[in-house]
Amino acid sequence: MKRKVWMAMALTLAAGGVKADGLQIYGILDNSVEYLSNAGVGANGSKQSVVRASNGSQVQNRFGFKGSEDLGGGLKAIMQLESGFNLNNGVLQQGGRMFGRQAYVGLQNEWGALTVGRQKNLIYDAFLELDPLGYYSYALPALDAQFAGKADNSIKYAGNFNGFKVAGLFSTGYDATIANGGQVAGEWRVGKEYSVSVGYANGPLNASLVYDQQQGTAIATQGKTTQRVAAGASYAIGNFKPYVGYQWYLSNVPGVAARNELYFAGLQYRPVTEVILSGAIFYNNITSTNQHPYLLAANAAYLLSKRTQLFAEVGFSRNQNGSNLGVAGYGMSIVPGSNQLGVAVGLSHYF
Repeated sequence: MKRKVWMAMALTLAAGGVKADGLQIYGILDNSVEYLSNAGVGANGSKQSVVRASNGSQVQNRFGFKGSEDLGGGLKAIMQLESGFNLNNGVLQQGGRMFGRQAYVGLQNEWGALTVGRQKNLIYDAFLELDPLGYYSYALPALDAQFAGKADNSIKYAGNFNGFKVAGLFSTGYDATIANGGQVAGEWRVGKEYSVSVGYANGPLNASLVYDQQQGTAIATQGKTTQRVAAGASYAIGNFKPYVGYQWYLSNVPGVAARNELYFAGLQYRPVTEVILSGAIFYNNITSTNQHPYLLAANAAYLLSKRTQLFAEVGFSRNQNGSNLGVAGYGMSIVPGSNQLGVAVGLSHYF
């Protein structure tokens, strides 16, 4: 009986997105209808298109709990638990984790925040605001999943000093789906992740520079590394906001070994408060395989209210020399070597 009472209270709070004793319950529900060309191969060998319900086209579905407690002297305890799920079937995402999007606890004061748990990596933190298309499904994370990556077993510091941002992250095992979560006794380098970032966000300018390094996730590959250097900036000019960015990638870890350079540029325009229009180009120069795929994409959102939006997105990915970039990511519902057109129209609701 007591359990039912607590569940009823939680649902009541969630329905209004309200705070109680420093705890906020929140979430996002997003779904769309999507068309994709060259999404598969039929029995006769011909390329097939698909029309389907698509989960999280504008923003990934989630619900979560976020809280803080004033400890006095300017010090606060902070926490966040955030779960990702598929709205079409109710299945948990992020490998079936209950709180796969975020799960951390920490302390915060005027010098910044120190948190421990499963957290967004520093590339995610910086480029969520520097993607011209705002992390729609046809956007920056489609070119590299690390732009929306998380690190298990991580310690993160982030500070903001009058617009100057500094951050650092260390993970003792960034992928807990492998044996021991990458934390192997006597094998210090297995699954480690190191990352630092600097940036500036004040007035119309937002700019960040991030370095990220991951070690191999097995004893045999712990000496191998995957390295990224990402830089980006945006500058608001009236109702317009142009974006530019670059990422250097180098890995000798088996399975993900490659060398490439990613370039992107885009523009956001808000003619009125209720309308957001964005467009961008993402070009990936994969020198290790002599492939040069690119993605052209645009999206639009109409704000029906502060919490509900109608949206649409269109994308075109061009492949050659065997590359397999789909509009939603490499190897995502696309026939390798084919180009792809994607269109999605949907609704999102925030609570």
